[in-house]
Amino acid sequence: MSKDLPDIRNNLYDEAEKLWWWSLYLTLGAQLSSLIAVLLNNTWVLAITGLLALVSPIGVVWLREWATTYTLQADKCRRLILYSDGLGEEIPKEDLATIRAWTTGIQLKAAPFISPYYASNLPTGSNRLVDIIAESAYFTCHLAGKAAGYLQAIFAASSLVLISILYISISMPKPESIVIIIAKSALSAIAFFLAGDIFFLLKKYSDLKAQADATFKVCAILRDESKLSLSRAMQTVEDYHLVLVQSPPVPFKLYLKYQEPLNHAYQESYKH
Repeated sequence: MSKDLPDIRNNLYDEAEKLWWWSLYLTLGAQLSSLIAVLLNNTWVLAITGLLALVSPIGVVWLREWATTYTLQADKCRRLILYSDGLGEEIPKEDLATIRAWTTGIQLKAAPFISPYYASNLPTGSNRLVDIIAESAYFTCHLAGKAAGYLQAIFAASSLVLISILYISISMPKPESIVIIIAKSALSAIAFFLAGDIFFLLKKYSDLKAQADATFKVCAILRDESKLSLSRAMQTVEDYHLVLVQSPPVPFKLYLKYQEPLNHAYQESYKH
């Protein structure tokens, strides 16, 4: 396996994660600015903030679509590494050439992973492949659960902001100008939409946790089969690939924080 491939994968996942974080910051910033504008109750502030709030969902979608490009590229690297390690396959030179072009001109940082990356002691083949997926799914399950826990707190705060905006908008003295009414209506609608977006992220991480846990349990059984066919192994592996590409990236800071305890827990409980 090419030594720079893990570094390229790490760089691409980092870029994808940064864009996802910016989309979350934009969501929270739009909500907080909406709350401040409603509190100030100034016509110009409400009008400008309302206009910016209407644009913010477009920015969120654009950032996440941009992140998806990096995610798909990083996942290409991940799968090549996976098959190289699990099946002992040589990575095609044309794939390496394409992947290296994605980070041309970028000073790559060494991926902060503990060697060996996978704990499996099985020989290359179908059983090692699903054993590796079991380990990957184990980490994904627990880290996605941590991410979902943080998002629960963020969603609670976002819901509180939404309720505050609605309450203040309703309780303000009447009559008001048509501009203020329209601006407050827009801010309330956007705040509701953005709170729903955070809930959507929370559900995504919760689903990822559940699906990764199911994959882990299936692979933990398959890896011990004496005559596991490659087609049966690949079916589980490809299902797991689909789960990952359809989910937001697991925050890398969570990986670094829990890397050592999860490694210890996994290796002590599931070593061969």
